Amino acid sequence: MPSVRNFSLVKQERLTEDVFQMELKTTESLSEYQPGRFVMVEIPNGLQQLRRPLAIAAVDLLTGCISLIYRVVGQGTEQLAKLVVGAKVNLLGALGNGFNIQNFQVGDQVLLVGGGTGLPPLMYLAQTLGQQGCLVTTMVGFRTKAQIFGTQVFEQAGQLQLATDDGSAGKLGNVGTLLNAWKMNNCRHVFACGPLGLLKAVQQRFASQSVPVDLSLESRMGCGMGVCAGCMVSVNGGTLNQHICQEGPIFSAAEVQL
Repeated sequence: MPSVRNFSLVKQERLTEDVFQMELKTTESLSEYQPGRFVMVEIPNGLQQLRRPLAIAAVDLLTGCISLIYRVVGQGTEQLAKLVVGAKVNLLGALGNGFNIQNFQVGDQVLLVGGGTGLPPLMYLAQTLGQQGCLVTTMVGFRTKAQIFGTQVFEQAGQLQLATDDGSAGKLGNVGTLLNAWKMNNCRHVFACGPLGLLKAVQQRFASQSVPVDLSLESRMGCGMGVCAGCMVSVNGGTLNQHICQEGPIFSAAEVQL
């Protein structure tokens, strides 16, 4: 069974108009909180019965802290945004399979592609790959400059390519624009997370290539443990035959049907 534990909120920061980052601290081991995994966050005050799935954006083993980034889109996340330092936050997990990067070596070239609230798991991944000595290129897309967050993490980990729909920052266009212009040279692996359209663009861009591509899927979830079947996806020719929360959220682009 996944762990259930209380964390203490040590920092709550507004990153954009509707995106927040919370830093949570524990005295227990954080070894299970690996890149690509997620937690189910209990909404405070008992106002919402269902927990909210949030990807892990960073882990600091020295301080015992993890970071979660979320967009305020309803009553549940509104309650999270109202929490102040010192509040207790109950988490279920870590859950999911996470990114398989154990065998990556120094000098391996890796491409990350993301946008919107799909960036948090890629932020943690970029940081980890950079520490392993990989050569990381990250492509990110936003609608406009005011919505940008997290880019400093990708700049510290390697090279960053940025696009906005209105051209207010980076290149005019979207992630597809960046992908079309990208020259693939000895890329070992591609990882992507973001809206469905972005994932489809990545899947199609590399469909005829030999480079492995992993997609981190996002979904509404009821339980996070494969019981409620609320986050099913079709894999390997089946029909809604795997759970995003359990067999995923990371799936091979060659196997998953979007």
